[in-house]
Formats: sequence, structure tokens, C-alpha cells
Amino acid sequence: MTRLVIFCLFLSGLAIVMNFSSYNDIKLDSDRFNMETAEKAHEAHVAELVELAKIHKEATTPKVISDDLIVEEKPLVELVTPSLVRADKLYKQCIACHGKGGEGKSANKAPGIGGQMDWYISKQLTDMREGVRVNQNMLSIVRKLSDEDIADLAAYVSKLPWGYKK
Repeated sequence: MTRLVIFCLFLSGLAIVMNFSSYNDIKLDSDRFNMETAEKAHEAHVAELVELAKIHKEATTPKVISDDLIVEEKPLVELVTPSLVRADKLYKQCIACHGKGGEGKSANKAPGIGGQMDWYISKQLTDMREGVRVNQNMLSIVRKLSDEDIADLAAYVSKLPWGYKK
């Protein structure tokens, strides 16, 4: 056992001596630690950070609309017929739940109806008015609608843009 321990110590000592001898073979040069190269790299990094800060500022600064530039909002549906004008007035009751563009509101559990087929909207409103389809939120509004009102409203809703986003 002693021979094994002495042999292991001998091998460890030999490994240490070999490492010390190879230590002297390492060249020392200052190319890796060149100050001019480091300064150029730092300046390039600072310039990149300035450019990124400029881009961030442009992206996060709110756009200022001057008083000279007034953007008029177009109506979502062109009111070219008297029935669409009447339906536009009727739809004002629906905006609270279904949204201006018929996009629907999940808080009210109101579906998006904009762009839906007019026959489908007409059938659903008729079914709600007659009690075939029960919707307590819409019942008070739908009861007052005539067949002509339902047809006009269905035509109006079908002309709203599908997937409208504010």
C-alpha cells in the first residue's frame, strides 16, 4: 500500500513539474489588451446605444396632432338609403353592448355582429322578439321593433365591417 501511495505522489509531483515547465512557454503580448482597440469598441457600443435610445424614444413618444390637422372620422356604413338612415338611429341602442362597429364586448357577453349576413341577423332578432330565442338583455329592445325595423337593422349590421377594431 505504501508503494501505491508513493507512486501516486510521484505522479502528482511529475504533473506539477510539467505544468510549471509549460508555464514558461506562454508568450506574453499586449495585442489582446490593446487600449486603442478597446476604445474603438467602446465608442461603437456607445453609438449603438444612442441609436437604440433614439428608436425607443420615437416608438414611445405619443404622436402630437396639431390643430391644423383635423381628421374627420368616416361613418362605418354609408347611409345612402332612408332605411339605412333609420337603421343607424336604431343601432345607437345596440352600441352599448355590441360596440360601434359591431365588434362585440366580452364584458357584456355580446357577440360580434358586424358583417354578419342580414338574413341571420333578421332571423335572430325575430326569434328573440317572438320568444323562440331567450335573451333577457335584448328582450326590452327587440319587443319594440317592427318587421321593417328588423329588416333595416339587419341590412345595416350586415354592412358593418367584419372584425372591426377600434
